[in-house]
Amino acid sequence: TAKSLGTTVASLGSPREPGFWLKTPLVKSETKGRVTNKENGQSSAVTLIPIDGPATGGSRMSLPAMRLIGASVTDLTEVEVTLGG
Repeated sequence: TAKSLGTTVASLGSPREPGFWLKTPLVKSETKGRVTNKENGQSSAVTLIPIDGPATGGSRMSLPAMRLIGASVTDLTEVEVTLGG
């Protein structure tokens, strides 16, 4: 079963970095996870990559992942972050 890590507000990360990833203060080490767009329920498997900051801080998501979950690349998108596939 997937373990919820919480909700974060994601903005677009570097478009030059390929792959499906979320850089977030919700994890302490790189791990596999999933992000779900709270607005439309669409989700994507991603690599969760730790960044410094409070757990309430914002996160940065890759362009392919944002497209897959139907998020606008110019807006801040609230996503649910879970561990595992």
